[in-house]
Amino acid sequence: MIEIESKCPFSMVLAAGSCQCSTADHVVRRGGSEFDCKESSALDQCRTLTQHLNAVALPALGYENDLTQTPKSVYERILLGGLQGLRTAMDANDSSLETADIAVTVSNLVNQYEQITSIPADAFLPAIEACRIKKRRRHG
Repeated sequence: MIEIESKCPFSMVLAAGSCQCSTADHVVRRGGSEFDCKESSALDQCRTLTQHLNAVALPALGYENDLTQTPKSVYERILLGGLQGLRTAMDANDSSLETADIAVTVSNLVNQYEQITSIPADAFLPAIEACRIKKRRRHG
């Protein structure tokens, strides 16, 4: 059994169906649908990436990294827009909002940059600022 410590930091966008990942394993817990990472090295890289995206984007968007004060949609915008911006920075023809495989994207980033934390803000911040999350319609 996989423990909660292996929860993918991109679970939010995976559960929304906005992205896919070859190292993610879908699980259902009390809180609903989540994703665990099957590879610890990939999990570490993704955690570092999401921390870097949040550290740069939250202040730029006028928010703090506080789950009680910052709307979930802001974190989703950072993840989706951040991945999109990073993919576009590596391949100008790749501008889709959805990411086909997060693991491949992160692996490519690790190969291109010495450290994930050294990825410059201009590689992803404009895409985050431009990202608009589609409103979900409630049926009922």
